[in-house]
Amino acid sequence: MMAEALPLTEAMEDYLEAIYHLRDEQEETRVKDISERLGVTMPSVSSALNGLKERGLISHKKYGAVRLTDEGLKLAVYVDRRHQALTCFLRDILQLDEETADAEACRLEHAVSAETLRRLLALIEFVRRCPRGGEQWLKHLAGRWGDAPCDHDCSECIAAIDVPEGNPFAPRDAGEGALTLRDLAPGDRGRVLKLSGNTNIRRRIMDMGVIPGSEIEVERLAPLGDPIEVKVRDYHLSLRKEEAAQIAVERI
Repeated sequence: MMAEALPLTEAMEDYLEAIYHLRDEQEETRVKDISERLGVTMPSVSSALNGLKERGLISHKKYGAVRLTDEGLKLAVYVDRRHQALTCFLRDILQLDEETADAEACRLEHAVSAETLRRLLALIEFVRRCPRGGEQWLKHLAGRWGDAPCDHDCSECIAAIDVPEGNPFAPRDAGEGALTLRDLAPGDRGRVLKLSGNTNIRRRIMDMGVIPGSEIEVERLAPLGDPIEVKVRDYHLSLRKEEAAQIAVERI
């Protein structure tokens, strides 16, 4: 019977995660290693391995090494990174201590759906990269747990959230080769897709009204191509080449 036909219990996910980590630490993983790692008896490990083997997630012969199948490795990576994402959120965003964050992540990870996890990863990325906050925002947050919520209008920042599509753990396109404002010629028009660059550059660009979704037109280039004169929302702006290169656009 295939893995997808039989659901995994929370304990089985923990076993997969343990096997995944052990395979990176030593050449072979055996029942005794898993038993010591999880603090359970060897008969309990053997029983769990039978369930994982039945689902096609591991290969294991009596007294032999335990190995993840291709499907088992794929699932183990997902389970491990789900745990890491929750730990990251609890430690870096909610600012719990490392030990508490890890323990809480262990309890939460089995109840989080793929869609919730996808959005959580988007939130983590947003908080870290928000051009109006970043690391300073997190430092400010540390003193606000018992205070009134922030009254800042974050609508522009929210519009810039990059929500991962599909499998959040699949390799993502880094954007290499994407069209940027710097690639447009005078008279070309585009729609802003995303802002990149460091916090200061993104803040400056957004403060000028250049946000995802806005339409932008290249009016002219200086003789050496710097600066670039553009029009956004009936405003005429000058952008340096390095700033224009941080604005991903689609031609319209």
